[in-house]
Amino acid sequence: MRKFQKAEIDLLYESIEPNEEVLWRGKPRLIPNISFLSTVGLALISLIILLVFRLISGKTTNIIDDWFSITLIIIIIVFVLYFALYTHRYYRKMSDIFYCITSNRLLIFNSRKKRIIYSKLYPMIKILRLKRSIFDNGTIVFDIEFDDERLIEIGFNNIENAEEVLDIINHQLHHLRRNNNKIS
Repeated sequence: MRKFQKAEIDLLYESIEPNEEVLWRGKPRLIPNISFLSTVGLALISLIILLVFRLISGKTTNIIDDWFSITLIIIIIVFVLYFALYTHRYYRKMSDIFYCITSNRLLIFNSRKKRIIYSKLYPMIKILRLKRSIFDNGTIVFDIEFDDERLIEIGFNNIENAEEVLDIINHQLHHLRRNNNKIS
């Protein structure tokens, strides 16, 4: 797990209420979207293979005079730059994010902005599920939003020990429901 910096821990304890107890805190693993990167990577490999076949075919003796080869080289350079920019942007964005479970709510922080970017009280949680994939340790989804006819899942992305974290949340939800039933 990535280490917490003193400023992040200070931000966490300044942001929670006095009656809240921190039950878990963690950071996402820095693994970019594999499906996006594989698509860009396959397109890049295809363009390189096409360029190699063009050069092997021997239809041109000088690559500078061949407009098709020059176009392929420009497209390859654009793909490489886009790939690098996406990866850099992703790492920069995700390195600032960290998560916290308290006795009252689930929190997502942004350490660069020095604020809570998402907070969800336990009574407001309607969905709770664990998502796994080949490249993802586990993502806990606890809310959804609709943005421009697109469904966005909100939760703790790509965290280590996702099942243990899900157990902590389930325990808090069960504890909350049990207390509500006693009051009724």
